[in-house]
Amino acid sequence: MVERAAYACVEVREAHLGDIARMRTDWTVAQGGAPDPRFEQELRDWWARESAHRRAWVALAGGRDVGAEPAEPAVGMANLMVFERMPRPGRDAGRWAYVANVWVDPAHRSRGVGRLLMTSALDWCRDQGLVRVVLNPSEMSVPLYASLGFRPADDLMRVDL
Repeated sequence: MVERAAYACVEVREAHLGDIARMRTDWTVAQGGAPDPRFEQELRDWWARESAHRRAWVALAGGRDVGAEPAEPAVGMANLMVFERMPRPGRDAGRWAYVANVWVDPAHRSRGVGRLLMTSALDWCRDQGLVRVVLNPSEMSVPLYASLGFRPADDLMRVDL
């Protein structure tokens, strides 16, 4: 029997942005890209602009996050953007979320980290009264999302500019 590490999922604070920058870099390198020494500051600037409309979570190995600095390194992440529809007479505008950038360090995959991240995000969405959550899954992640109740959405179209 393989021993599994305990994990905690916490909402992102400023102290986690360095871990997110590291994970985004690892993800980029794994896909054939190169690290960029300016990236962490770029990510911090982006978060400062976007955080009013976004929520993000990190999964921590060891199951602990103490004080202002994480006690354990982050091994996974997820973020979402909240959209609010333009209101119309007699109808609630409704809010929904787009989930993106769900990633788990390869050494921690198949241990429930992705599920922990997604259940944290979905619980937050339910608590906020959002009406739907959408995402664009990788082939590898489809079984996880299906097990959480996601289904294909055939009613979307797009144009690449």
